[in-house]
Amino acid sequence: MDQNKSGKFIAKLRKEKNMTQEQLAEKMGVSINAVSKWERGLSFPDVSLYKKLCKELGINIEELINGEKDNSDEAKEKAIISTINETNKIKKNSKKLLIILSMIFVIIICGLIYYNKNLKVNLVNDSDYLYDEVIDFIKERQFKENPDSSYKDFNIFYSYHGFGIEKKNNYKYAYMWIYEQSYYIEPEEYGGALAISSSSSIPVKAIFKDNKLQDVIYPKDGNQYTSSIKEMFPGIIAYQVLNFDKEKNINKLFNDVEQKKNIYYDYLNLDMSKITIDDLAYNDVIFIIEKNNNKCDIPVSLAIYKNNKYKLFTEYKACRPGVACTMMLEYTKSIEGTYDYDIIEIIRHSVDANLFQYTNDNKPEYSIMSGKNHSFITDSDNKYLKELLESINVDLNQCAKPNYGD
Repeated sequence: MDQNKSGKFIAKLRKEKNMTQEQLAEKMGVSINAVSKWERGLSFPDVSLYKKLCKELGINIEELINGEKDNSDEAKEKAIISTINETNKIKKNSKKLLIILSMIFVIIICGLIYYNKNLKVNLVNDSDYLYDEVIDFIKERQFKENPDSSYKDFNIFYSYHGFGIEKKNNYKYAYMWIYEQSYYIEPEEYGGALAISSSSSIPVKAIFKDNKLQDVIYPKDGNQYTSSIKEMFPGIIAYQVLNFDKEKNINKLFNDVEQKKNIYYDYLNLDMSKITIDDLAYNDVIFIIEKNNNKCDIPVSLAIYKNNKYKLFTEYKACRPGVACTMMLEYTKSIEGTYDYDIIEIIRHSVDANLFQYTNDNKPEYSIMSGKNHSFITDSDNKYLKELLESINVDLNQCAKPNYGD
């Protein structure tokens, strides 16, 4: 069957009968686009339309198939052969399509098998005690390696989330996210206050052989972090690890560590009703107060000193936008003045921060850090703080301005 020849034949007969493509399409119950494709040899009418189309064009089926007017027996034979060839061609193409679809199906199945193999992890539920062994191992190592461990009451507090323990023959792999903070008591010459030594929040992979810890592996930093996570953990675990570092998850671990720390250092909690200036001051600094203002990169900072003096720090050393640099916070400009107020009442009507746990969602309005590093929190209902700020005409809602060194 020659579709081009038959298409031209249909077009010729349609024109001889003074019909448009639209009129023929309407008679045949098809779209004008279908008729256009017939006549351009892009497709051939469906078998169900042969009889009706031949009637409209005044030809027989053999002539439609052959693309020419010829009622001879030879033409009929030619049409039959053409039909058989077309049928075989369709079968051949269908066979090719079936083979292609089968190959695609096999590829998909192989992909699913490979994917499931990566997802399948032989997790065991009888070895959770290994998590604690990992913590003990890391804790012992930090006691040996941390230079602050020689200070008074140095201690490390851990909290963790276990993703699972995988078993492979005589090996086991513990997959964890660990949050850690360590503290110590400063020497008396530096104030004798509680100080933080280290803090980290990181996923780890611990390797056990015959239930004996062999090594603890950490991910790489920077651009290699994601790829190293995928190398360290099975696919399904890696996905959980990469999606674990969310505020609500880390805050849960943080709060657990804070609770352990507060219990351990309970003797450091202050009796707020009996607190004195000497309990707070180190050298001339009594305390520094800031408002937790989410709108500010750096808020202004009010320092209260002995001898009724204060400083409001309003500018800080900064790097220009787009310039890569790192620096410690250093204020460069301040407004100085004096106060006449019993500032100890501000502290007595605040809360010891060691007794209060908070997250970014429920931060207190004001944070106060004493010269001896005792932390307090309070809010705008503290009338003593309000009266002090009004008396010295200071607004802690302001943001400190960056100083680029010009």
